[in-house]
Amino acid sequence: MVLYIDETENSEYFIVAGLLVDSEQSVQEAYKKFKNRIKGFKINPSTKSKLFVEFKSTLIDRKYQRIKNRMLEEIADLNCTIFYRVYRKQGKLNQVLKESIYITMLSSILTSAEGEKAVVFDRFGKPDFEDRIIRSVEPDESVIKITPGESQKESGLQFVDNICSTIRLHLSEEDEYGYYKIIENRVAVIDGA
Repeated sequence: MVLYIDETENSEYFIVAGLLVDSEQSVQEAYKKFKNRIKGFKINPSTKSKLFVEFKSTLIDRKYQRIKNRMLEEIADLNCTIFYRVYRKQGKLNQVLKESIYITMLSSILTSAEGEKAVVFDRFGKPDFEDRIIRSVEPDESVIKITPGESQKESGLQFVDNICSTIRLHLSEEDEYGYYKIIENRVAVIDGA
């Protein structure tokens, strides 16, 4: 199994989410199917070339709802489980605290996602923090390996990025397009989330 991890935040919440799938291949197949489903959508060529490199939630959440819906439908059709943890902010988080909270929530997700798994988390571009994440996970015998990944190269990270934003919109009561309803049957609630 593979567990893809990403995080998101707004002024109220800091969220870490995981997408647990059978295999990297199943995610790649779902991603390819998703791209084929939206190939015919009318989008200007320059935007389309940008979108098709990386389907970032910041770009598709509010401007390309049909694309977001198709992506979430493909995720919901996967044999997968979505885990997430939420930290309710009491003001702005400094970087040290945010990193500590991230590691704590990641550990909670790993505990909830039973079975042996490879873990791929979205790269932070901070080697010291990425090393701390890896070291914090090493004692967990269910983790076969853990690596940072590039979202442009990892379709699973693009999926979990969009899951994160969906959860954030849902919790903030800003999910005006009903994204969360598409994936809610795949969400496993973790205590405290």
